[in-house]
Amino acid sequence: MIKATTPVVGTLGFLDTDSTRYLADPHGVFDELRPQHDGFATDCLGVSLLSHAACEAAFHDTLLVPGIDWLLTEMGHGPLWGVFGKTLTDSEGIDHQRLRRVVSPWFTARRIDALRSRTRHLVDELLVDHDPATPLDVMSGLADLVPAKLFCWMIGAEPQHADMLAQWSKVLLRVFTADPAMVAPVRAAKAELADYAGRLLARKRVVPADDLASVLAGAEHAGVIDTDDSVNLLEELLSASVDNTANATGLAVHTLAGHPEQWAAMHNDPTCIAAAVEECGRYQPAIRHTIKYATADTVVLGRPIAAGTFVTIRIAAAHRDPTVYADPHRFDISRIQPKGQLSFGAGRHYCLGAALGRMEIEEMVGGLVRRWSHAAICEGADMSIVTSGHVRRLPLELIP
Repeated sequence: MIKATTPVVGTLGFLDTDSTRYLADPHGVFDELRPQHDGFATDCLGVSLLSHAACEAAFHDTLLVPGIDWLLTEMGHGPLWGVFGKTLTDSEGIDHQRLRRVVSPWFTARRIDALRSRTRHLVDELLVDHDPATPLDVMSGLADLVPAKLFCWMIGAEPQHADMLAQWSKVLLRVFTADPAMVAPVRAAKAELADYAGRLLARKRVVPADDLASVLAGAEHAGVIDTDDSVNLLEELLSASVDNTANATGLAVHTLAGHPEQWAAMHNDPTCIAAAVEECGRYQPAIRHTIKYATADTVVLGRPIAAGTFVTIRIAAAHRDPTVYADPHRFDISRIQPKGQLSFGAGRHYCLGAALGRMEIEEMVGGLVRRWSHAAICEGADMSIVTSGHVRRLPLELIP
């Protein structure tokens, strides 16, 4: 575990994410620490934010920037995630708006509606012939496939490249573990993806079509972005749109299967699927936390944060804040959400693909609950709910 080498704020409670107690029940630890200092605590890196208000305020603070590359640089690896000014995540101001304007037409409500029918068709193809007598691995049989296939279509890539793109996405997102073991695989995946994106963009410059890669190639031709922008944007969009969506789907199915009465309610009334997916994202978010870095002295909800401090936004804690969500540890698909979930961020860097991700999860979860009235998790599930929200294997018994 990396230890803090940067300034932290005063006498706050300490969040020990390596403790046996935390690993057994993180929400019990969050509940104990959250009221003590208005949702602020120290951790091994710097500061942790545990309340919804503090987390949301940090997302809006322009002096708190994505911190993973700052952390990796401090560890001696150098930046691995983004290139400043070349991705939506790592750009600010004019650069951010320039890049966002190029790709945002592909994420409008009308585009999402069109993509919904394609997504539903992909789900139907995967589930229509499934024998309910055989457990379904939700990940390899559904959640790992649909986002990758849809992304291939969106960027104008060959359908048979979906598995390769999905694997790159899984490797690239390992960067957020800050585990030294991921450095070499991430660098290799970035190089392979950059080469692939370069060849794809070269084809689209010659023969454009109605796809996102052609949009990027057209923006290059118009002088709005350059080739590095295009390659980095494709890498960023792939990383965010494939594995994150797959993990969120796996966690949603796992949660619903653990609440059979609510699965049955969705089966009987599919109109509540969207609300149920939103509650799944609140109750068990795939992105458990995100690290920010203070580029200058700042203040979050009246508490000073010194320049050079790592600030960890604990999304899982914010989503169970009792000052926002009544009875927060109760899973209830009929819950009226008083606040939007923070899994997609907030403010200037709110995830451009949030509506797309929600739609894909709704269609994958909906494809299961419409067909089968009950489901149960079988032996052999492999997931990391506490630390990372990664679902590697999720065998599901489906009951007609």
